[in-house]
Amino acid sequence: CGPSSFCREAFTRRVQLPVPSSSQLRKMPKSKRNKVITLTKTKKKPKEKKDTLIEEIRTSCEKFSRLYLVSIENERNTFIQAVRHKLRPGRLICAKNKVMQLALGTTPATECQDGVHQIANRITGPCALLFSDKPPADVQSLFAEYRPHDFARAGATATETVVLPKGEDTLAKLPHSIEAHLRQLGMPTQLINGKIHLLGEHTVCKEGKELTSDAAQILKLMEIKQAQFTLEVEAHWEKGGKFVDCEDMED
Repeated sequence: CGPSSFCREAFTRRVQLPVPSSSQLRKMPKSKRNKVITLTKTKKKPKEKKDTLIEEIRTSCEKFSRLYLVSIENERNTFIQAVRHKLRPGRLICAKNKVMQLALGTTPATECQDGVHQIANRITGPCALLFSDKPPADVQSLFAEYRPHDFARAGATATETVVLPKGEDTLAKLPHSIEAHLRQLGMPTQLINGKIHLLGEHTVCKEGKELTSDAAQILKLMEIKQAQFTLEVEAHWEKGGKFVDCEDMED
């Protein structure tokens, strides 16, 4: 055969490369192509922080004469910090329910103080532990006085029906640049002469119904606050093993 046929044969000949061993594969550098990076990754609290929190709860249980189980409604960090300031030198601890139960102990054999397991067994839902020397009457009085309002979030229950009337006065406080966003929220609006006009009566929410994400945004834009931050004493424990349920909360 001629030179041209030799070249074609050499070109089409399959070359068998040696298969790398498993040890060689482990030494090979990892490819950086097509690498999936999770942008929502969050750092988990190390076990040391969990142990520190458990120790803090047990130390507070020994230091203070009373422990209150407090239920929280419409929790907001700013309001919690304000309550903590009012309760000093007492300690208001918010943590995962299982961590608080583990710290207090759920049985007479595992409890950190006599009778405190009765508090641990009632921990459920959004709640916190208040360690204080204040009598129940003072704590309940403080909680009754401090009940600030805030904007309701999506998923909350509407406390009243909100209906926005037709016209340009309804949305007069809002900047004209937000008109397109209002239409995205389902509001029948139009920009006329630099002013936002509501073309028809618009029902934002109905009392007793769950707030949608759009409704929550509209209420915030209209500065209508339907969420009230409240703290309620559910149960009370006192050193020596005395336990009182919320229905009989009297000193």
